[in-house]
Amino acid sequence: MMIDNANVKYVSGARADYLMFPALEKYPELGAAFAVRGTKGYHYEPISEEANYAGIAAELGVPIDSLTMPFQSHTANVAECREDAKEYKDTDGLVTDLRNRVLCTKVADCVSLLFYDPINHAIGNIHSGWRGTLQKIATNGLRKMVELYETDASELVCVICPSIRQDHFEIDKDVHELFKEAYPQIINGITLQKGTKYHVDTVRCNTWLLEQEGVKAENIIDTGLCTVCHSDLINSFRGNIEGEKQFRNLAMIWLKDK
Repeated sequence: MMIDNANVKYVSGARADYLMFPALEKYPELGAAFAVRGTKGYHYEPISEEANYAGIAAELGVPIDSLTMPFQSHTANVAECREDAKEYKDTDGLVTDLRNRVLCTKVADCVSLLFYDPINHAIGNIHSGWRGTLQKIATNGLRKMVELYETDASELVCVICPSIRQDHFEIDKDVHELFKEAYPQIINGITLQKGTKYHVDTVRCNTWLLEQEGVKAENIIDTGLCTVCHSDLINSFRGNIEGEKQFRNLAMIWLKDK
């Protein structure tokens, strides 16, 4: 596939297509994937008759009832996934050290961050849209893992899934002012102005947040893929080719049985 690079590879399965990440595949105890355009795609809501979760579950060899999906609402809230929890309202990030729980987030341009602590065997899946990026949900997710699992930020591995990139993330002055307030240290390095519009690099925002917490730059692996540029293969809101019916990609990470 033309979108393959050193950090990502496209897999076309019988029932669903998805991306794999070489940086995470080297851990035999870990599973991770990014389900993209397939037979139906993945609907925004966690529970939907239209959602084709059975296909990707079968492709990856995980039980469909192990898929754990929060009700995302562009918050900075990160919850711990536990055995007794049934649903996660107003939640945009999940962390856990449980085995066989597939943490999922749904995106169609937003940044999904997949965290792995290979020392304490804990994982995180963070949905960071532009609102979540303003609220610094990536920081919240990492700090939650430090608190719960004694994660050492310098050991954390993070994969940045496909998302909208700076060239296509066009915003007005009011939103740009919010980014100036949230990221005064790096605003000049993350902004391009084109006429009256602004373009902000939200991937760089999230990378910077993680580095500020002590994550090593070499442990932050960016797929480098723009959802808008590759909307023929990856669901994209701004590059929507589905008309009114818009599906989402499904970012997934889980710990396998020992």
